[in-house]
Amino acid sequence: MHPITVRTMKFDVPGAAEFHPLCVAGSSVLSYTHLAMGLYVAYLEPFFVKSLRRVMDQIRDEALREDAERFSLQEAQHYRRHMDFNKAVFAHGYPGLEQRVEALKRDFEGFLANGTDRFRIGYIEGFESFTTQFALRVLASGLYDHRRTAREAGDLFKWHMLEEVEHRNVAFDVYQHLYGDYLYRARMCWVSQRHMFRFIDDCTRLMSSRDIARHGEGCQITVRQRLLIATSRFGMRARTMLPGYTPHSYVVPPDIAKLSAYFTQLARDTR
Repeated sequence: MHPITVRTMKFDVPGAAEFHPLCVAGSSVLSYTHLAMGLYVAYLEPFFVKSLRRVMDQIRDEALREDAERFSLQEAQHYRRHMDFNKAVFAHGYPGLEQRVEALKRDFEGFLANGTDRFRIGYIEGFESFTTQFALRVLASGLYDHRRTAREAGDLFKWHMLEEVEHRNVAFDVYQHLYGDYLYRARMCWVSQRHMFRFIDDCTRLMSSRDIARHGEGCQITVRQRLLIATSRFGMRARTMLPGYTPHSYVVPPDIAKLSAYFTQLARDTR
């Protein structure tokens, strides 16, 4: 089996009546951050796929071209499964959320229409350089197996984060192969991560403020929680912009192989 395994998955999705927003460890900040991330990647990952398609013929290394193809196929599966889950989020009724998502959609349409290939591949690499670190950290934490994590959300995000680890090197290697400009790469880390976190922070505020009235004060995100999240992001973001950064330096724990085998067995189809 290729280390970047393309899995066709199907996950249970909560109905509108069963969905509760505090679906990750019962935590307001973790739950809304994950829900917002799911909304984000549903439009980000089609952008990834289209952007990579535009440069595929420029990738001269056959092995890297295959990795890029598999990366694209994994991402195509991700956004489809998140679109399924996001129906429950939208059905919960958040004033202003659909408009914020539409603005995000227009952003990516603009990047495709007006950006350069270097901008788009740099954007992808900037995003992946952060999410690889996040995926390794959150999988090691056991968060998705927490007793107060809803099974539907835990399974979806655990699978997604596993595949982020599996394809962790591809965006970096494609960027280095095609461009190799460190300063521009560092700039794009800042641009893409800022774009992502602005969207996530907007959505967490929208959802949390609406749910306090419906579900109680447990849905509030406190100033302390926001500061802790910002602090944890800062270190990971800074690392992505260092001159010597490379995802090839990450040590992948042995239990990732077990998780990979588990989802491969669970998949409806693999390649």
